[in-house]
Amino acid sequence: STQSTWGKLQVSTTRNIKSTPFVDFFCGGLQYQVDHHLFPSLPRHNLPKAHELVRSFCKDQGVTYHETDMIVGTKEVLSHLSEVAKEFLTEFPAM
Repeated sequence: STQSTWGKLQVSTTRNIKSTPFVDFFCGGLQYQVDHHLFPSLPRHNLPKAHELVRSFCKDQGVTYHETDMIVGTKEVLSHLSEVAKEFLTEFPAM
């Protein structure tokens, strides 16, 4: 169904950052990107509860739910951006 495909896309194309007191303060709720993408109008103070429910649901459904610490997550994002930039410059060298 379209809904299950949409939900799987939201879960598979983003990541969460594991919550710690520092991450909670620094990110202000944005560490719950997977859950935010599934429920964009959910108030951020409810995201930790949604996080537990979504993670459990994904596990039951066999859907990969990517969650990592802040350092590894930042490295993953920067690495991906570097790959995209290289591909762009290869495809559009005049830019």
